[in-house]
Amino acid sequence: MDNVHTPLEPSEPQAIPEVKLTPRPWSVTLLALGVLILAGLNLARFVLSLQNWTFLASQPGVSPYYLAISGFVWTVAGSFLDWGLWRGKAWAPKLMQAVALTYALYYWLDLLFLRDHPVSGASGAIRAILPTNWQFSAGVTVICLTFMVWTLGRSKVKVYFSQLSPGKGSDPVKGEPGQES
Repeated sequence: MDNVHTPLEPSEPQAIPEVKLTPRPWSVTLLALGVLILAGLNLARFVLSLQNWTFLASQPGVSPYYLAISGFVWTVAGSFLDWGLWRGKAWAPKLMQAVALTYALYYWLDLLFLRDHPVSGASGAIRAILPTNWQFSAGVTVICLTFMVWTLGRSKVKVYFSQLSPGKGSDPVKGEPGQES
């Protein structure tokens, strides 16, 4: 019987398949930029609340603990979400939806109950609840949430977030982006 020897390494180098990934859609870049801006603003809130702790503690109203903790939490959440959006992680769209709705709720609760803002010319309960520019704030909130829903619903965006996730019909080694079902 002949001893058949198979080499462990092939004699000719094999080409590594080229990975073709879908480029990041422009709308995802804008979404990530918005998240980055909010994370930066909350980082400023956190840092400034620590720097001005004694002054804030001497003022009536909101505790510096609230300002520091909320600034820190939203900075961490925004940074993590921004990283996921930028890198095209499969979990990023769901987290984006959750964070956007939670942040909108947080913003409005903070705006309505923790800020001192009498409405000019209003009387009764409306004077105590609504800030002067509530229409603008509501419009910006609706526009931002609508943009997020529109962006995450686009087919290019779904392909971008599904191309690196295993088990979703995508194979980055073969360069085949996932197909929508």
